[in-house]
Amino acid sequence: MKILDKYILKSFARLYLIIFSSFLVVLIIIEFFEKFDNFLGKNASTVDIILYFVCRIPYIIVLTSPVAILLAGLFLMQYLGKHNETIAIRIAGISIIRMALPIFVLGFFISVIIMILGDTLLPYAEEKRDYIKNVKIYNRPKEDIRMRSNIQYKDDEGRLYYIGFLDGYRSKIKHIDIAEFNNSNEIVLKITSEYALWQGNQNTSERTLIFHNGYIRKFTKGKLIDCEKFSEKVIPYITIQPSDLVKSSKDPMEMNFFELREYITRLKRIGEKHQKELVEINLKIAFPFVNLIILLFCIPISTLSTRGKSRGLGFVIGIALCFLYLSSVRLGQSLGYNEIISPFLAAWFANIGFGVIGVVGLLHAGR
Repeated sequence: MKILDKYILKSFARLYLIIFSSFLVVLIIIEFFEKFDNFLGKNASTVDIILYFVCRIPYIIVLTSPVAILLAGLFLMQYLGKHNETIAIRIAGISIIRMALPIFVLGFFISVIIMILGDTLLPYAEEKRDYIKNVKIYNRPKEDIRMRSNIQYKDDEGRLYYIGFLDGYRSKIKHIDIAEFNNSNEIVLKITSEYALWQGNQNTSERTLIFHNGYIRKFTKGKLIDCEKFSEKVIPYITIQPSDLVKSSKDPMEMNFFELREYITRLKRIGEKHQKELVEINLKIAFPFVNLIILLFCIPISTLSTRGKSRGLGFVIGIALCFLYLSSVRLGQSLGYNEIISPFLAAWFANIGFGVIGVVGLLHAGR
């Protein structure tokens, strides 16, 4: 690595850590004073209060990193310009874009780190924080996801299920209605049962479902041709498991990528809406790259404020740009939730739009 690359990389990393740490401390203090009175009013223990704010740190890290990374880039460019180092670099035949290459490399690695953090530590911390706030401090009952009613479900073979009640603790379902259709969408089979029980080891993924007190009706062209009554019966091709019917109570932010993907698959089978979850799983990949794309604006903005009193203008523009960028991400998220645009576009359109603008500005400033 060239001496210049080491110098730029070291200077940028130091500025980033200083600004990032400052943001972290300030935001924790702000939230502390905002929540502290409410927590005291609920007689929350000191340990719970401390754990609540510790669990808040990963969220603040993910949210504020793009602002910190842009300000670090602007401070660095201002410093180099103030001491005429950019002029010396140009005289040496090195372009501004080449000079900034180590910053972009570090920005990419920061994006990857934020992505890993957002998919590992953040979901755990947010789940823990939510539990501490609602259960430990506010004494609200934890939602029981293993007891559900009025469940609609669709399996991989296209069968439609209606289940009146699921008792996950007893491995039991009540008031079951299963319908099977042919390619012409005509009903060919209907199973009704008063209740059914899963038998087998709860730790295994495949347990046998035994139906009780029901009927199996067969149809041809909508007309009943056969009816079988049973008091107890195993139907081999009905292989649903309790986990297929349990809707997660977690917020998408409290799930990692693979948990959210599995949850979306379950929602599809149940027949429930999953647009919000599709947007969130795309955002888990798209949002961390805000840290890289925002760096494209460091050089264009710094060229607007190279002298005297106008230096502060660059930081004002930088802060405004960050909030505009983050607002665009939220706008895309909202449009995706409401099915106005596709989940992929909802997650990426801010990155695409600002990425194009940033590259054009960078090329123009680097001439």
